[in-house]
Amino acid sequence: MIDSLKIHQNADGGWPYKPGGSSWTEPTVYVLLAGYSAGDASGRDKGIAWLRRRQRSDGGWAPKAGVEQSTWVTALAALIPAEDIGEPEHQRAIRWLLELTAANATYMARIRAWLSREKNSDPNAGWPWFPGTAAWVTPTAIATLALAKENRRRPDASVRDRVSSGRRFLLAHRCADGGWNHGAANALGVNAQSYPETTGAALLALYGADAAALRPSVRRAEEWWKDCQSAEGASWLMLGLRANGCPQAGIPERYKPRTIQDAALCAIAAAGDSGTGVFTA
Repeated sequence: MIDSLKIHQNADGGWPYKPGGSSWTEPTVYVLLAGYSAGDASGRDKGIAWLRRRQRSDGGWAPKAGVEQSTWVTALAALIPAEDIGEPEHQRAIRWLLELTAANATYMARIRAWLSREKNSDPNAGWPWFPGTAAWVTPTAIATLALAKENRRRPDASVRDRVSSGRRFLLAHRCADGGWNHGAANALGVNAQSYPETTGAALLALYGADAAALRPSVRRAEEWWKDCQSAEGASWLMLGLRANGCPQAGIPERYKPRTIQDAALCAIAAAGDSGTGVFTA
């Protein structure tokens, strides 16, 4: 699978979502992580050089060239080992994530949290897709993983505190069925349904948490595994379940990647502990 990803690397060093497209930060990082999980360094130098050129002056990354704002994809870039992306570049990314705090959540996000009556749902605890907007599950999960990885490498109280706040946000936004939706778990008294990809990503970000507290979520992920309809969802479920001691068999053939990012996620999930390790080691 890694070979099929390498052939789609653009001349500029990045990867597109679909063959022949322009390079984007998200698929580029996932393909690089797939290479790390497989122990395959081909194309890595060009890919990392592309990322280094794309880092903005504030320390973050935009989704692609031409977008003049750093966004959640900074957390993805922060998962690349510091010794490869560069220590100064990595630290600037970590600072950007630390500074994107609760104060950036909108007034309407606070109203939404109050209306949904979600206990301990501090909208300032998570991360948004874009600065100045409300926090969501997926960017919070990825930012939590990136900062937890950094704190294991270089323990720091401010980093540890933000990891804890991200995990509190995820637990507070867990749906009644045990999994995770993209955002609120309940709106105006109506329970939201969880989704496989968000459930897997949140479980991965919560690895190492109290096993009893996560048991309902593990059960929901195992149920989603039986019903999941996408390669992306199956990949995140495999990663989340494996991190919590419930490894699944390989991704069934019925899950066909739709994009280069999907294929990269499948490769990461299929790499076993090495795949989980690119997020948690």
